[in-house]
Amino acid sequence: RALYSSFWCDWSRETWRIRAFLRTVIANPLLASYVLGLDLGAWRAWDRDSDEWDEGYDDDRKYSPLQNRGDRKLFHQAIHHLTLSDKTFWRSAVRKDVDEVYVALLALLLPNLRKLGLDLPLKFTILEKALNHATLLRPLHAPFASLQKVEKVSCWFRGNVAQGDINELAPFFRLPCVKRMRAGFQLVSSKPWPQLPQQTTLQKLKLKCRDIQPEVLGSMLHGLGNLRVLEFKSFPHASEIMFPLNILVHPQRFGSALLNAAASLREINISYSTHYHGDGTLLGSFRPFTQLKSLTTELRWLLGDARSVQLVDILPPSLEELALTAGGWEGIIGLVVSQFKELVDAKPSVMTNLRSIGDGISQTARQISGFDELLDACRRKDVKLE
Repeated sequence: RALYSSFWCDWSRETWRIRAFLRTVIANPLLASYVLGLDLGAWRAWDRDSDEWDEGYDDDRKYSPLQNRGDRKLFHQAIHHLTLSDKTFWRSAVRKDVDEVYVALLALLLPNLRKLGLDLPLKFTILEKALNHATLLRPLHAPFASLQKVEKVSCWFRGNVAQGDINELAPFFRLPCVKRMRAGFQLVSSKPWPQLPQQTTLQKLKLKCRDIQPEVLGSMLHGLGNLRVLEFKSFPHASEIMFPLNILVHPQRFGSALLNAAASLREINISYSTHYHGDGTLLGSFRPFTQLKSLTTELRWLLGDARSVQLVDILPPSLEELALTAGGWEGIIGLVVSQFKELVDAKPSVMTNLRSIGDGISQTARQISGFDELLDACRRKDVKLE
């Protein structure tokens, strides 16, 4: 059982193993029930007839005509067993020997799958059909519920410059038991987020994006009623560092988008390329985030010029950990130290649960007036200064 608890393939020259493992689980349903984790990367996302065919993903697989006939018969049986609609489409994909059909069938045939990790092409038509079958179209008389127990999903668009649209990930949000999801790499948003049923199981979401419309993020978060952790990282490709990103040019709109999950979020982590500086607007107050315990973001997004906004006025009493990156703030370190001192002094009357603060510039801050007072306040109030 332990031997078959997980299966992974992460090298294009060995993607024949996916087809071989699919053959194994079809022939041995008991073994299929043992598999809890599936992690597949670098598989061929297209067939030889496609304009996108890349010989770099060719593993020079060699199958005899007899083996091909036997496999096709076995895979056709699996398609019938799963009561998949549009059987002609699936059989055509099998005939073309495209890895995506093997990945899709494998995911559907593992009834106890808990973890699913996939590298994705920009368009994953077959996998989308598989997800739709599992979450929307599955007939009542299907032999078992495919993908109904998946709790953790990791999906990455292939390559470090691929710009996959975040909307393509919507089918994964329909998985009924998913609790944690990671997605990237160069995600963009070019159209509205689709209307989906309320998702109540997802608790942790990590996104690595090139760009995202705040309205799209807001629509996504609106449907996640129990989201507890949100990590958003923007790492644009080096060739694009001169172009503005929506999140960075419009932090106020981004802050408004976060409000859609204010009632449930306990941890927020927002980071981005230091090539961007935005337009000076702020994320806004986090007081509505009554469950928030940990906040990591850019200092300038909270304070602006550090004169018009007070941290103690915009952070919720529930906050325990505050980590602020502070690149480019060397000229006003004294004001930042003063802000932290006021925040620590507000414990326990306002900042009831504060346990640690970090500013990213503490080595420089040690040399200025007021730092010793901040350090003394942290000691007295039992607050750790990172």
